[in-house]
Amino acid sequence: MKSIVVATDLSERSDRAMHRALLLAKQHDIQLHVISIVDAAMPDDLARPLRLSIEERLPVQIDALNTGASYDVTVTSGDITEALTQFVVAKEADLVVLGLHRPRTFLDSLRETTMERIVTASTVPVLLVKESADHDYTSVLGLVSYSRACATVVDAALTLAPEAEVKAIHALHVPYAGLTGGDTDSEMAKAVRQEAEAEAAKWLETVPSENDNFEHTIVTGGLRGILMQTVADTKPDMLAIGAHTRSGLFLHRIGGFAAELVREPPTDLLIAPPTGN
Repeated sequence: MKSIVVATDLSERSDRAMHRALLLAKQHDIQLHVISIVDAAMPDDLARPLRLSIEERLPVQIDALNTGASYDVTVTSGDITEALTQFVVAKEADLVVLGLHRPRTFLDSLRETTMERIVTASTVPVLLVKESADHDYTSVLGLVSYSRACATVVDAALTLAPEAEVKAIHALHVPYAGLTGGDTDSEMAKAVRQEAEAEAAKWLETVPSENDNFEHTIVTGGLRGILMQTVADTKPDMLAIGAHTRSGLFLHRIGGFAAELVREPPTDLLIAPPTGN
């Protein structure tokens, strides 16, 4: 990695993201680019004093959290998604770090959240920080569908957390299990698993294999159920997923499951953007 970008609005949610970004920058000895974006829709008589306040307060906040990372600060105005995406490209950053989305229950049911739009537009993985950054990552759970985005996010997780145990799980759905003899021993189940294992073998060729801390497994069952059970059993401090590309009139262009996790992740969430960005 060359550098990291962290975006902040100086909220408590952003504090956790800032702390994690500073730790990662120091751990990997890379530059941290801090940006705060004042929404261009804000009237100028409100935006100008807000920018001045951020420029004054932000370095103080960073210095209170910093443990030796090298950083620079940019305060600007614009459309948040567009300005952040352009900033990441200009800085040639390898990762974007953000705090959690501020929930707006009714509006969120009708439209994409800002976090979803950022992930959709991003050219690099995005780390959403939920937990306090009081230790390095030690356990990563990856949910993989054998896509390029999933390979990207596993690679990013192995890079970000080189000492962590990284476990990638593929949830195997057996169609019509109740009619074909079950989801494990039936001919249908065996055929579906064999197909998944062949797909996994090809996908694993795209994932760094020299890391002894990486493990991959296929688990039969529903994706949400497997996630909930595995999180409860292993208590990972990072969840890693690849976003899906969806064109057309879809509410969630990154996929419904990814959108759910972006809005309410069980722990820190690393998500690779759709391929082709």
